[in-house]
Amino acid sequence: MLDWRKFFKRRQNWLALFLVGSFFFVALAAPWLAPPDDPANPPPFKGVGRTFDRLPQAPNEESPLGTVGQLANLARFGFTPGQDRFEQWDVWYTLVWGTRSALKFGLIVTLTSATLGILVGIIAGYAGGVINQSLMLVTDAFLTFPVIAAVWLFQRVLYTRLYNPFVLPEELVYWEQFLLRLDIDPIMLAMIVFSWMPYARLVNGMVIQQKHADYITAAHAMGAHSWRIIWRHLLPNAISPAVVFGARDVGSSVILATAFIFIGFAGSVTWGVMLVAARDYVIGLSGNPFAYWWTFIPISLGLILFGVGWNLLGDGLNDLLNPRTR
Repeated sequence: MLDWRKFFKRRQNWLALFLVGSFFFVALAAPWLAPPDDPANPPPFKGVGRTFDRLPQAPNEESPLGTVGQLANLARFGFTPGQDRFEQWDVWYTLVWGTRSALKFGLIVTLTSATLGILVGIIAGYAGGVINQSLMLVTDAFLTFPVIAAVWLFQRVLYTRLYNPFVLPEELVYWEQFLLRLDIDPIMLAMIVFSWMPYARLVNGMVIQQKHADYITAAHAMGAHSWRIIWRHLLPNAISPAVVFGARDVGSSVILATAFIFIGFAGSVTWGVMLVAARDYVIGLSGNPFAYWWTFIPISLGLILFGVGWNLLGDGLNDLLNPRTR
């Protein structure tokens, strides 16, 4: 039996819930925290003011976290460039609305790859023999392929297009925008295709260990169907490591995607695009690395806290679900 009281006694678990819950709150409250010019179709970036020298503008009343010069080649990242290339981007606006793209990206990649990996692992482990060996060989083959090469390959095939699998209504309310506006980009597809293998390995090992247990033998003796044994008995007992790994994977996948965008790949995580726009000011001018601190510190802190929150949540779930720690 799970000891939830022990889970809530640990301060780091409360910190994890606070951080993860804060990001969900910001994502849902984005229309009120940073009102867009077009509520029906909120853009990922908001142009404010005009400047011809393209230098970032310091924080002010209109832009609490300052501005960054708009990227001239924004189309290569899959987004539509603004009408006025001399407009500045509001850092606060992108920090708030970028929370939505980060959560969507991390949850879609993690849930999809975890579902695929769990299915492969549990089917291979339960079937055993040649099927298990064949599926695990395929899993190992995918593990040897570098993710960055997959990202490059998918981008060469799909270019920078962003896809949405749902037919969206003409007028979206705020929760529909958050749940249905799913931008699927080359980085997301590559990470899904090449991120399911650890889940398959984890679940496969647990299923092989559990399928000869007495309660599984008793279920067979009572004439239970194989799918019932898998769904009712093996899956609940084998999924715990995958849940822990998945909680940590949400944050790490967003950080990895941001790194790919920073080095020039197309992606829908707007925090990464904002960091690309701020790249020329990270080092600073005249030897001062913090001359334009607002161009990269707020986004970087948001990214760090996002990863820390999900990793702490994974550690807490590990203490809760791992029988060795109980």
